[in-house]
Amino acid sequence: MKNSIRSGHGFACRSRQAGLSLLELMISITIGAILMTGLVATFNQSGESRRELEKTGTLIENGRYAVSLIYEDLRHAGFYGFYYDLGDAPAAVPDPCEVADLAILKGDIALPIQGFAAATLLTRPDISATTCDDKGLFTIANLKAGSDILVIRRGDTGVFTGNPVAGVIYMQANARDLNLLVGASGASVPTDSADGVTANLLKYPGKAAVTTEAETRRYRVHVYFVAPCSFGSAANGVCQGGDDDVPTLKRLELSASGGATVMEIVPLVEGVEFIKVRYGIDNSPTTTHPVTGSIGDGIPDAGYVATTAAFADWANVVTTQVHLLVRATQETQEHTDVKSYSIAGVTAGPFNDHYRRRVYSSEALSMNMAGRREVPK
Repeated sequence: MKNSIRSGHGFACRSRQAGLSLLELMISITIGAILMTGLVATFNQSGESRRELEKTGTLIENGRYAVSLIYEDLRHAGFYGFYYDLGDAPAAVPDPCEVADLAILKGDIALPIQGFAAATLLTRPDISATTCDDKGLFTIANLKAGSDILVIRRGDTGVFTGNPVAGVIYMQANARDLNLLVGASGASVPTDSADGVTANLLKYPGKAAVTTEAETRRYRVHVYFVAPCSFGSAANGVCQGGDDDVPTLKRLELSASGGATVMEIVPLVEGVEFIKVRYGIDNSPTTTHPVTGSIGDGIPDAGYVATTAAFADWANVVTTQVHLLVRATQETQEHTDVKSYSIAGVTAGPFNDHYRRRVYSSEALSMNMAGRREVPK
């Protein structure tokens, strides 16, 4: 007897499914939406974490670069080639913005390190004895209140070769003499010396003067300060109303423009809010040593000070501490800065904004200052 499959007599009828039911479709869409929401949230969180890492990395990089830049400059402060005796300190406070008078510039080399301190985080350093403000370089809009000004004078570590740039200041030095000169375009050597000495005619003791004997180096004056903007729209990059509000470490550089000697504003590191400087003074023993020809012994004698008690003590600075408060260049909306920061004993904050901040500090021994005073044993 054969088995048969017939519809309508209790036997199953097999057929293909033509599609999804409405209920199945809604369940599928709901599951897909849940998965998509989770993926989008994961991607957003991953992207936000990456952005925060970039902000933190930039903050750390900017802080380390800023402090190392000043550190290296301080290490070379007072380097004038073979020149040993820096001479007596000038009679008046050196003007770091002086560019025209070579005789004054030459007298200022006795103070390779100089500073102007802000009394509080709400005031500006007293620069009334200089021409920096008169020249529009340290206007209220261009000098951030609370930050100190640090001046460093030195020569390039490399010997200058080639034709000089018109208006750039160069120096020639041997063990006993130093001469500053202004470059003249197209000349093979700088011209217009500070004291009438013909260029490249400085000689070493015991040797005849020849035209190629003295080494020529570029003379540097660097004036570090904090500006309230990163890029100033006024002449020479001076900040003014309407510019960005990113505080930036900058420096004035003794340079040239259009054949004339000028102080040029050079932006260095964004995000630096405050710079505070402390100086280590070496003024003991007070008797001039017969070998070094200087007082002191190359070691700071007491704690660090924000400014020297006596003007002549600027020549006795052998070590320098630099403290920077650096903020991120972009805000983090989920973060509110409620911390207080100690910068060289001065308290800043809380700022109650959305920027992350760090304090960076460094201490530099100026080898050319301390080395001249080290007492041989």
